[in-house]
Amino acid sequence: MHTHHFTRTPENWSRRSRHGLLAATLTSVFLLGIAPARAQQADPRESQSRGECLAGRFQAGVDLLAQMFVETGDANYIYNQGRCYEQNGRYAEAIPRFREFLRKAKNLSADDKAEVNGHIADCQAELDKRQATAPDTGSANKPVANTEGEVKATVSEPPADSGGSGLRVAGVVAASVGVAAVVAGIIFSIETRSIANQATTDWANGNGTYDHSKEDLGKLCEELQWVGYGVGALGLVGGGVLYYLGYQAGHAPAASSVSFMPVLLPGGSGAVLQGRF
Repeated sequence: MHTHHFTRTPENWSRRSRHGLLAATLTSVFLLGIAPARAQQADPRESQSRGECLAGRFQAGVDLLAQMFVETGDANYIYNQGRCYEQNGRYAEAIPRFREFLRKAKNLSADDKAEVNGHIADCQAELDKRQATAPDTGSANKPVANTEGEVKATVSEPPADSGGSGLRVAGVVAASVGVAAVVAGIIFSIETRSIANQATTDWANGNGTYDHSKEDLGKLCEELQWVGYGVGALGLVGGGVLYYLGYQAGHAPAASSVSFMPVLLPGGSGAVLQGRF
């Protein structure tokens, strides 16, 4: 058996070396020529939008992504908007962005669609969790079930002071009417004295006449004088009583109903105090 040894001559080695070196040089030049072109194509707003989203300034990041989508029509920017919202807990805004991406993006693989749908499901789960843990503001007006399964309607208790406010207002009104009546009585009293002085002056001057109309007017003013004093006193006293009862009703725990009714009697005026306890 003869063994053959293959030897590489210097000429073959140098030729192959030159060919390899030339191919490597051309490849390096080609790659170096492509690298600057790719660097020029990269939009600096992509990294800027990513930084805004990670820093919590999601609206600024979303706005940059919207600008790039309008300029390029690349649906990936819509997907990145959804991710920006999702990273910042804006799940309600993220879901429409992911769905818009599924509508705009063409030729998506099954895995890509599954990934996007997974983001939608995660966002929806977070929204449901928030809704479940949120306080129910309308529970105060809903029926409450007891341990035996019966339903009891909640009763909203009125404010502690609501029971006496009406009585206090009525007391103030009655007292105001009383003051006005007293003032009217004073006016009629002054008018009565004025008429009496005129009659006295006419008689003293010796006119020899007696005016019956002045006498009638004087009597009327005198009667109205005492009516004004009586109504005024009744209004002041009744107003004070009503205000006091309203104050007591607003601060007392016991429920009571009291009414104070002024009445006119044939011989004067009076009041009736009624109550339910």
